[in-house]
Amino acid sequence: MKDDAGTPHAGKEMQRFVNDPDDLVDETVAGFAKAHRELVQKDPMNARVVLSRFAPQEGKVGIVTGGGSGHEPAFIGYTGRNMVDAVAVGELFSSPTAKSFADAIRAADGGAGVAVLYGNYAGDNMNVRMASEMVAPEGIEVGTVVATDDVCSAPATERNKRRGVAGEIFMWKIGGAKAALGGSLEEVIAVSQKAIDSVRSVGVGLGPCTLPAVGHPNFEIAPGTMEVGIGHHGEPGTRVEDLKTADDVADDMLKIVLDDHGLAEGTEVAVLVSGLGATPVNELYVLYDRVETGLEAAGLKVHRAFVGNYFTSLEMIGATLSVMALDDELKTLIDVECASPGMTVIGEAAAPVGQVVRRKHRAGAGAAAANVPLAPEAAGAPALALGAASGIVTEIAGVVVQNKAHLSEIDGLIGDGDHGINMAKGFGRAAERIGTEPGAIAPALEQLSDVLMSEIGGSMGPLYGFMFHNMSLSVAGRAAIDAEGFSAMLHAGLAGVRGTGKAQVGDKTLVDCFVPAVEAFDAAKADGFALALAAMTRAAEAGRDSTVDMVAKLGRAARLGERSRGVPDAGATSCCLILTELAAATTRRLGGA
Repeated sequence: MKDDAGTPHAGKEMQRFVNDPDDLVDETVAGFAKAHRELVQKDPMNARVVLSRFAPQEGKVGIVTGGGSGHEPAFIGYTGRNMVDAVAVGELFSSPTAKSFADAIRAADGGAGVAVLYGNYAGDNMNVRMASEMVAPEGIEVGTVVATDDVCSAPATERNKRRGVAGEIFMWKIGGAKAALGGSLEEVIAVSQKAIDSVRSVGVGLGPCTLPAVGHPNFEIAPGTMEVGIGHHGEPGTRVEDLKTADDVADDMLKIVLDDHGLAEGTEVAVLVSGLGATPVNELYVLYDRVETGLEAAGLKVHRAFVGNYFTSLEMIGATLSVMALDDELKTLIDVECASPGMTVIGEAAAPVGQVVRRKHRAGAGAAAANVPLAPEAAGAPALALGAASGIVTEIAGVVVQNKAHLSEIDGLIGDGDHGINMAKGFGRAAERIGTEPGAIAPALEQLSDVLMSEIGGSMGPLYGFMFHNMSLSVAGRAAIDAEGFSAMLHAGLAGVRGTGKAQVGDKTLVDCFVPAVEAFDAAKADGFALALAAMTRAAEAGRDSTVDMVAKLGRAARLGERSRGVPDAGATSCCLILTELAAATTRRLGGA
């Protein structure tokens, strides 16, 4: 059985405890907060922020993290005493919104600054940066550390490009302990950076996972094989080979980590072996037994070990290994006691820095409005009347929702398979709020922007959010626009995308669709509004198709190198849907002129 978008219904083709896939994250957070009420609570101002019951403490540095859901107990599970103070919650496998990160920063602020410790993913980088800008006018000082512990995601010479995986847990543990002991923001940032620099991680996958809203795995691992170096979203690793015995797999994982580490004999280490969701815990202990034997053979000593489901990936079969080299400072901090649903350490107690204070939710301003030029009023016919053109936005939303399964399928080939899910959710929610009664297009565009930026997250949330925000600003107060005005609206939207991301033509992103589409419209507008719209459609489709033969240079797919060639970019595909429907909906309202 399938829904209108062609997506299998959860519970029909999957054996899952799911009500509505669109509600899964919110219901997860609700149940989590109830089950661990002695340690955590939901932010009353933002349901996508989970707070520690012990924060903020006056005069203590706040610790914030965030990430996509589906990795439980990460990220929410590390909220508690002497660990993380506030967590921003994203959709499945998708970055939290900038607003959620900003609200988490506000909630964790005890007046001594906030350290945001998070993983190296495009959406997280973008939204944390925006959140820091949002809280800056409120006087909150923010420092950041980006986790880059996944050995197989980039060579050692490009460590800044590596993913953050289960090693992030050590970063949170160390940073949280330093803050609990009264460290300054500068000191917390420095030791958190030292911690993640001292960690190396690797993952091995034996079986895929399925996003409930998709209904089928977005990648495959053939029976009898394993993927070495796999990411937490199913990102391909460095090689696929025949499945080995547990001891051989453990030896392989340890060699990858230690070859990159280069640790001196006698070094003490902390070790974390985490299941990916469907691996029996007894098998994790089998792996750990061999790992510790290998560490001892290398002249290394295990100071602390953590084995279990610490950082999962829905129901993926597999495991990750993280090894952190300890010096005296890191050894002291990892022994500081902590209590959280995901990790509890019985060790050295830390006296509270200050009293837990009433959480302050300041009415902070968002990012400053862009300086967007107004589109000129229509100078003649044909022209698009804007006062009752809100239907253009809902028609675009309808096309995106209809292509939900297609977009997720494309994204699953070289990404994490959530693009169609999140796009359909955002555009669908916006369409419901805009309604069916004709209205002005500028408020409808702003409504779409608001939903994408405040509720969807990932990298597409802010990219498309600022695109439609700028489009709204460009036509606000205008009664009608002709081809010149439409061109101004397109350029405003493109500026929003380029001002938010860093993509250039040729990077295999939505820019490869958007730029040629705008250029084609401008080149043809002297021939007539409708002809320019047709030219824009053709160029958008050609731009989308051009990404098939490109190698991705940005985002998760960039780590695949040549393996990203041969597949269209999901962002370029959704951009093409948006632009072609924008052209079609406008043409219909021009009466074919």
